[in-house]
Amino acid sequence: METSIFDQLPRDCWVNIDTGQLTENMRLLIRAAGVPALAVVKANGYGHGYENTARAFIAGGASYLGVANLAEGLLLRRAGFNAPILIMCAMLAPEMKQAAEADFEFFVWRQDHIDALREFANKASPARVHLKINTGMGRIGCWPYEAVELARTLSQIPGVELKGLATHFASAYNPTIPDTDKQIALFDETIVALAAAGIRPKIIHAANSSGAFYYPKGRYDMVRFGISMYGVPGEMINLPEGVKTALSWHALITSTSILPKGHGVSYASEYVMPEEGRVGVLPVGYVDGFQRVPKNVNSVLVEGQERKTLGRICMDQCMIDLSGFVDITGKEVVLLGKQGDHEISVKDIAKRWGTNAYQVYCGISVRVPRRAI
Repeated sequence: METSIFDQLPRDCWVNIDTGQLTENMRLLIRAAGVPALAVVKANGYGHGYENTARAFIAGGASYLGVANLAEGLLLRRAGFNAPILIMCAMLAPEMKQAAEADFEFFVWRQDHIDALREFANKASPARVHLKINTGMGRIGCWPYEAVELARTLSQIPGVELKGLATHFASAYNPTIPDTDKQIALFDETIVALAAAGIRPKIIHAANSSGAFYYPKGRYDMVRFGISMYGVPGEMINLPEGVKTALSWHALITSTSILPKGHGVSYASEYVMPEEGRVGVLPVGYVDGFQRVPKNVNSVLVEGQERKTLGRICMDQCMIDLSGFVDITGKEVVLLGKQGDHEISVKDIAKRWGTNAYQVYCGISVRVPRRAI
């Protein structure tokens, strides 16, 4: 089963995924962290494809896969992945029941979660849950002072296994502020309180990619690796040597024409030809994830040269400067990645678009085929 029907169909715009590099990234990160790893493959594997990433990271030694919701977990199960899968976002009671029946692990932290577990828990096939603690993220999780009572109650429900204890760092990407140290201190106090009550879940985990490298004391029993597995470093730290990006974005020039001086390009003629020149058309637009705003900042690599896009990015197409070129209809260009001696990195694009690498990768539409190489 493919993760998108478009992965099976021809297109003149596509993404290459170096799955061997993803596997090597996973191996190197686990070696550096020194603890088991959960590989986060939510959001279509950060745009790299659910199956591509799950297969590569398991091959690299990942012990768990992490997804955002039940649907993502079911997609992986139906594709044949049997590794432990943790659903990391909030679910309502009906989905929790389905998750337990499908052998997923998931977070709990409220009384209504406990009430639901009492109703559907099955002794023959225990629901494996992780108690989530809010130590500062302010998203999901119980307060630290509630943890002992909740954990004790969970441990007493037949058919429920308290498999893990977790929190999430809100600001680990910036070690110059004290927030993460405060979160670790709160989490450690919670662990001690649980231990005093005779409770020690099998897996204690907190660190995301930044947390794993900025805060070694926050690695505990497992690290939840995300963006680092895809080869993107944090703001202030280098990744282990050998960890590299694995995604490149390509398109073919579908048309070229000579436009005269003063001729407008694209909607509203916001770009006007300063002199006669050749303009090329690419079959990629904002619906594919190639953002139209801000204008006139995008560029692509053509024959090893960086060339600007001209005018507004359209829904399905965009225009590029081909001045000085002959008609090169059918030639391959690179929107993201290397060509010749030049590179447009994901961080370059993120800076142009005023966002981050996550949004660039995740924003590449499912209608852009992912080709594992």
